[in-house]
Amino acid sequence: MRHVFLCALAVSMALHAGPSHAASLQISPVSIHLDATETGKAIELRNDGDQPINAQVRVFNWDQADEKDSMVPTRDLIASPPIAPIAPGAKQIVRVIRADRAPPPAERTYRLLIDELPAAGGEAANAVQFRFRYSVPLFVSAGGEQGEPVLHWYIVPKNGQPFLRVSNTGKLHAQLSVVTIKTGSGDVPLSTGLLGYVLAGRVRSWSLADIAPKLKGTPSGVSATINGKTQDAPIEPAQ
Repeated sequence: MRHVFLCALAVSMALHAGPSHAASLQISPVSIHLDATETGKAIELRNDGDQPINAQVRVFNWDQADEKDSMVPTRDLIASPPIAPIAPGAKQIVRVIRADRAPPPAERTYRLLIDELPAAGGEAANAVQFRFRYSVPLFVSAGGEQGEPVLHWYIVPKNGQPFLRVSNTGKLHAQLSVVTIKTGSGDVPLSTGLLGYVLAGRVRSWSLADIAPKLKGTPSGVSATINGKTQDAPIEPAQ
C-alpha cells in the first residue's frame, strides 16, 4: 500500500449520472521529508485524465493526541500555488516552502491535503462529480541527532475487543507496515502493507478483531517494517 491515503468523496450529483470517474490527479512524491536546513520541496501534480482539473493544496499540522489523528490548518508551510489548473496530460509543479527557516527543536509533522476538483463546465456539468483527495505526510527533521523511534507494543482490551497498542517514546516518527503478530502456534498477519504511523511521543491503537480467532495462545511478539527496516519486538505486559 502506498504511503498515502486516497479518499474518493462524492461531492455533488447531477440529475443524470454519467460514466464513473477515476482519479485523474497523480502526485509525486507521496511522502515528503525535509532536513532541518531545507527550505522547501517541489511536488509534481499530473493530470492523467481527458478533462481539465483544478488541484488544491492545503497544509495542516498533524498530531495524534488521545490516540487519534488530528489536523489543524497552519502557515508553517506555504503551498505555491495553492490552487493550480491542470490541462489533460499536463503537469504542474507546486512548491511547499517553510515559513520559518530555523532548524526546529523537535521533529515537526504535517499533512498536505491535495484535492482534485473538477473544472467548471464541460462534461462535468452533466455527470456525477467526484472529489479525490490525497493526504500526504510531510516531516521536517529537527536539528541535531534524532536517533530512531522507540516503540513499545501491547495487546489491550477495548470495548470487549483486543487491540494492538503501540507507544513511541522516541523523538522520530514510526511508519509501520507489514505487521505480523507472533504466537506459540504461528505467525498471524495484521497488515500486508501500510498499517499507519505513530508520531514521536504518541500512542496509536489498531483493532485485532478481524484476526482474533487466529490468535491461538498468548501473543509473544511482533514483526514489523518500521521506517523501511524489518524488526522484531516483544509484546510487553499491558499497562
